[in-house]
Amino acid sequence: MSMSSSANLPANETVGSSRSTTLQTIRSMTDSFNGASNSCRASVPSPWLQCTHPQGRIYFYHPELKILTVEDLRDPETHRTMMQKVPHYLDSSYDELEIKLFGLSLTPVPFDHLYVNHAYCVISYKPSEIVNKNVECMDGASLSRARRHYWMYLSRYPAHVPTPDAAVQEATDALVWYLADNLISGSKKSIVPFSRTECEELLRLLESPSVLSASSPSKTILVGWVLQEVYAFRFAESYGKYTEKQMRQIQATRSTNALTNRLEIHSPSFIQTLVDLIITCFFFTIPRTYLAHVKSAGTYQVRLANAHSTWNAYIQRLVQEYSNFLLIATVLLSATVSFLDVPNIDQGGFFACIVATLASLGSIIVGVFCIWKHQTNTTSTASFSYIHNAEHSPLGLQGHAMLLSLPPVLLVWAVIAFSVSILLYTIQGAGANALTAGEVWGVIGVFCLILLSVSTVFYSFSTIWKWKSPWRMIRLGRS
Repeated sequence: MSMSSSANLPANETVGSSRSTTLQTIRSMTDSFNGASNSCRASVPSPWLQCTHPQGRIYFYHPELKILTVEDLRDPETHRTMMQKVPHYLDSSYDELEIKLFGLSLTPVPFDHLYVNHAYCVISYKPSEIVNKNVECMDGASLSRARRHYWMYLSRYPAHVPTPDAAVQEATDALVWYLADNLISGSKKSIVPFSRTECEELLRLLESPSVLSASSPSKTILVGWVLQEVYAFRFAESYGKYTEKQMRQIQATRSTNALTNRLEIHSPSFIQTLVDLIITCFFFTIPRTYLAHVKSAGTYQVRLANAHSTWNAYIQRLVQEYSNFLLIATVLLSATVSFLDVPNIDQGGFFACIVATLASLGSIIVGVFCIWKHQTNTTSTASFSYIHNAEHSPLGLQGHAMLLSLPPVLLVWAVIAFSVSILLYTIQGAGANALTAGEVWGVIGVFCLILLSVSTVFYSFSTIWKWKSPWRMIRLGRS
């Protein structure tokens, strides 16, 4: 909201009246507010008014002195203490301001009171900062912060003032721009605090005459929540402070700093080389796939809703993959255990079969544990902690990707060990005259053919996702 638009906000008739206004006039005006509680007014010392928040909690407001408190004034002792406390905070220089008092301490201390200017929708601990004549002198950042805190305050205590009409128009204008930004920049690049769907829904609600035709605490809370987000976003983005050129320089600096921070947490080169060797030789490059998944889940998604959806997609992908691996590992475990019952297996085949059994069991245990832990931590807070801890672990994201890849890696080792045990058992059969030499070589030939097919599939689908120019086009380009 610009300064010119804020100056047009109508002063609240109740709050804007001087402290010398008669109690009867103020009560007649306050009766029109939906938040005033008539049923319990007899138990509240006059001229205090009991106001009820839509959630059901109550607070008390003095319309003549413009004092607000959450202390229970229905208790005579509390009321007596509050009335002794009030005179310490009254000042004729700040008649236009409302005062919120904290606690029952009779000695004024810093931050035990708050000043509110309803005419300009600002709030501060310093009354001189927000009196009418000084509001226009506030800088953009201070004004955005003061207005954000004001709407937070009014969302907590909405029952003693009407909803400002200009506030509804301001919230509508902000939502229209956020909707336009979502359409122009796209949901993935737009940095505004509301998504396209949220903007459309809020605009439909704010423009509905049947729902929000009159002033009410509920309407104040809704508009206040929207404007809280608006001013929080404006404060974070230094709204109204920089030129286009300066904003571009700031954004470039932010990108450079983010890249530098990521480079700083990388492991030393010799450790990186060792990790790459382990990933290639012992993990079959599987962690690289999980590394891409983790990086995608940890990429800044501009808006919290986008980050949450990305995190949910990451969890669902892991759970689905681990479930598939669990099914295969369970079948393989049954096969290896059955193979151990075959009599007269030599030492090599028996050892390979035991390795296959243990690897299958390890894949199942790790997979079940990972599914359980990932499914029980789906909140945005958990995702931020997850990515931060993974990035700052001793081996970084690569080490975390290696841990994530353990279920499929152990499953691959189990398949290899089981295949070795089958081959050794076949060779043992030739030595024991259970199989002829031709049959043994036939089995080995079939195994080699299957191994060649599997290797071809692995290589083809490992490189098919990368763009490659046809060989003929390369030769023509060179010529």
